[in-house]
Formats: sequence, C-alpha cells, structure tokens
Amino acid sequence: MRQIKDIFRIWVPILIIAVLCGCAAQNAGTYGTSEPQLRAGATYQPQPPPGITTPEAAKADLNVLLNHGQKWGIHLGAGRYYSEVDVTLYANINHLTALTADSKGLTARAYDVNKRLDYMIFKGAPVLDDRIELAPRMPFFYADLSEYTIAVTRYTGRKYDYAVHFGNRISFLFNYLSHARRFADDLFVIQQSLGREREERRTRFEARVAEYRTMAVKPPVTEEQRKYIVQANALSKRKEYSNAIDLYRKAVDLDPVSYPAAYFNMALLSGQLRWYKSAITYMEQYLMLAPNAKDARSAQDKIYEWELLMKR
Repeated sequence: MRQIKDIFRIWVPILIIAVLCGCAAQNAGTYGTSEPQLRAGATYQPQPPPGITTPEAAKADLNVLLNHGQKWGIHLGAGRYYSEVDVTLYANINHLTALTADSKGLTARAYDVNKRLDYMIFKGAPVLDDRIELAPRMPFFYADLSEYTIAVTRYTGRKYDYAVHFGNRISFLFNYLSHARRFADDLFVIQQSLGREREERRTRFEARVAEYRTMAVKPPVTEEQRKYIVQANALSKRKEYSNAIDLYRKAVDLDPVSYPAAYFNMALLSGQLRWYKSAITYMEQYLMLAPNAKDARSAQDKIYEWELLMKR
C-alpha cells in the first residue's frame, strides 16, 4: 500500500504538470512564441484562405473572428472617414461620441500625447450581409472594399501589433498576425466576389442603357421605387448618407433605368462620405442615362474633382 501511495504521490503531480505544459504548448502554437511574426516594414498581401471560397463563408468566419471574445481595435487614419469634422481630435470628442452611439461592441477609446485618437477598442461587432457595423452610424460596407488595396503591416501605435489597412482611412487592429491575416483574407474573398458582381452588373446596366435610349416612352417609377426614393431623401436630409444610399440602391435594383437621378444622388452622397471611387461610378452611370441633362456639365466636373481627391 505504501508503494502505491508513493507512486501516486510522485507521478500524479508529474502528470498534472505534463498536461498543463501541453496546454501551454498548444496555446503557444496559437498565440505564443510560435505565433507567426511580420517584420517591420514588411507587408502581407491577402489571399483566399483554405476552405473559404464564397463570400457567405467569409462573412461567417469574420463573425467568429470578431465576436469570439478577443478584443480588437480601430484606427481612423484620416480622421474624416465618417464625418466632415475631424473626429480624431479630442476637441471633437462629442462628434465621435455621437457617431459611436449605440455601438454593441465599443469598450474604450485611447488618445495619444497630442490629444489625437490613437485607437478604439471593440469586443465585437455585428457582421451583417453588407457590412460590419461598428456602430449604426459607423458602418464598414463591403461594397467600399473596391476603394482599397487590402494590406497587413506592423502597427506603430500602442497596444496592438498588427493593422489591416484600407488606404489611409481606416485600419482594423489585432494583437496577433494570425488574426490580422485571417481578417484580411476573409475580406479579400468578399472583395473578389464583389468585383466580379460589379463587372456583371455593369455589363447588364450598359445593355439596359442602350435599350433605354431607344425608348420613345421611358419606364415610369413604380410605387415601390417611389417609397424607397422618398425614404432615401428623408435620410439624406438627416445626414444619414450611407443609409440613404442603401435605399437608393434598393430603388435601382427594382429597375436600373427608370430613375436616373438616383445615381446622381448616390454619387453626391458617396462624395460626402469620401467614397470617391463609388461616387465616380454612380456619376458615370447617371451621365450614361442622361447625357443631355441640364446638370451634365457640373456632373462631369464633379468626376474630375473626385479623381483628384482619390489621389490625395
């Protein structure tokens, strides 16, 4: 009996330690010393991740990544991505508070020594069919991915080590390179799918435009379209520009040629949001439908203006 007790006294603690070490090694494989690193100055270019081939699968994976309990951050590089006011200045904190009102995941904001917003910390965010909703007034629309080249780099700010950049406008921040790469890869799948859909829609749109120009009697606006247009106009007056664009899109989805002004309005609203590539596309569509409109000259001039602003 004494021998059995001695065996238990000696070997049970050893087994417990071994199990704990095994767990530690497993965790290290995900977040520890074996976690992949990215050297300073290097850039990771996203690619389709194994097993994720559709935008639906990519969005499902994004939902797991952003809502699994590991906190992540947002950096607003240009400071005017969501507002004409520079919300990264501490003096404009009331504007930022209004933008982030009713956020389901925002937990903290951090400012640097110059009283400029360094990052915001999130514990999660709804991953919806068309956007990641940081807050109701702070959406990140997948449709806007066409504006950017997705890149992962080391983050030079505090707390977070890696950033997924979208131009100099907004960056998603992560503690681990594996998370940053996974986020970038998922969005890359969505971006590629949207690019193909956009080309298909443009081909169909051009065919409808050619048909539209031959019509002696233009198609009327339906009652359902009118509902969306009236609602979009109301939201535009309230400066809810992205939501207004959503409703205009619903109107043109029903019939892409019956209300050319929808494209003009979406172009101006996109310009207000600094989504210049989308603004140019919408204005070009407007001019295809209404080349002889009274405002055609000013519409083309807006395209020239946005082309300049895209380069800045």
